[in-house]
Amino acid sequence: MHQRRSFLALAGMVATCLGVGGAEQVAKVSDALRESPRPLAGRADDSDRPLHISDADASIVKARLSGPRFFAPEVFHGAEDYYNPRVLRLRSDYNFLEAIEGEEQEFNKLLVLRHWVHRQWPIDDDQRFSGDAFAILEEARKTGAGFHCGHSMTVQQAVLTAAGYVARNLGIDRSHEKFGRSFHHGINEVWSNDYAKWVALDAKYDLHFERDGVPLSALELHEALRESDGEGVQMVKGVDRQPIPRPDPEEYGGRIDSYWWVSYHVRQNTFTQPHFSGGSSLVIFDNNAFRQDTWYRGADDTLAKHWAYAAGTFIPVADRRQIEWTPGVTSLDRIRQVERGRLRVDPRSATPNFKEYRYRINGGPWQSLEGGQRIDWLLREGENTLEVRTRTLFGVDGPRARATIEYTGPTATARTSDQRKRP
Repeated sequence: MHQRRSFLALAGMVATCLGVGGAEQVAKVSDALRESPRPLAGRADDSDRPLHISDADASIVKARLSGPRFFAPEVFHGAEDYYNPRVLRLRSDYNFLEAIEGEEQEFNKLLVLRHWVHRQWPIDDDQRFSGDAFAILEEARKTGAGFHCGHSMTVQQAVLTAAGYVARNLGIDRSHEKFGRSFHHGINEVWSNDYAKWVALDAKYDLHFERDGVPLSALELHEALRESDGEGVQMVKGVDRQPIPRPDPEEYGGRIDSYWWVSYHVRQNTFTQPHFSGGSSLVIFDNNAFRQDTWYRGADDTLAKHWAYAAGTFIPVADRRQIEWTPGVTSLDRIRQVERGRLRVDPRSATPNFKEYRYRINGGPWQSLEGGQRIDWLLREGENTLEVRTRTLFGVDGPRARATIEYTGPTATARTSDQRKRP
């Protein structure tokens, strides 16, 4: 019963998201928006912007919204399940949760978890051992064997998942034309609620990349490399985010050159559902780099097109918002004035392992909004604020969405105790 609830919470919210606007609206996004260069920092727009309120009268003088924008997933499928026994087993058998005890900032927790994975074994690029996260960790513990990037990717995705975060697996590669060979590499991306964006984390080398102090996603690194050879991008290593110079490409596999090509596993629940019998498809950004260039793998004498070309399993996606969808971000685009001084707010999100919405009015105490309810927002004369965020079954809170209303008129009379229930 609990397992069913976990998946229905996500599926129901995604269905709601797709029902508002829908595929037709997504299809209307212009090519200029899809491919135009944007600042690498702050990809999830946190700017102050107008807020639409349905049926608003003249008493609503001003309405503004701030916080990251909400983009629902329409391409990726599957979500890791809080109630899956594999999650409980990993949490109980290994001490990675102890490593983040006392850490208050979420992003620091992510770096500590990455470092925990990194130090479980030495690097061995010739390792041929195959297995899931449990098998890899046990082999490392029992034999002291070393492992390569694919193993680090598998274990980091499992650890981040079991700690309550949304993570996914990526395959990245260098330009064979520039280096005479490819250098395929496995990494993860994790959704950072602190930065309200995806961040690429490399557990093999215990590093990530930043620009102006903001950690970058794989797609941002891909664009920075293609457009300016990574100018202004800084490689940082370890929990303390130590800047390191751009290394020689033959000495360091984790450098930014590895992001010439970027692909995403379309299935997002590889830890809790490891024995998937279907084929493997890869999402790839449908930009000029993909249309006008060809991804080769191997060395000069063995170069061959990436296997996904012949298999027909590349999934080109032109709308970058589908690649960088926003788990845990609350949308406040459904607010309606039901009478003078009273608004009804129906938040939505796409939140794996969703538990509840948390909200507060005018800086007051945080309250829980249980499933099937809406927020009944009684306005006072002057400025009014409403903050809403998601909370998962893991206890992880999403970024805040903040609505600010300037209201002129009398305060509506409070309703009875069932005022927040749906009519």
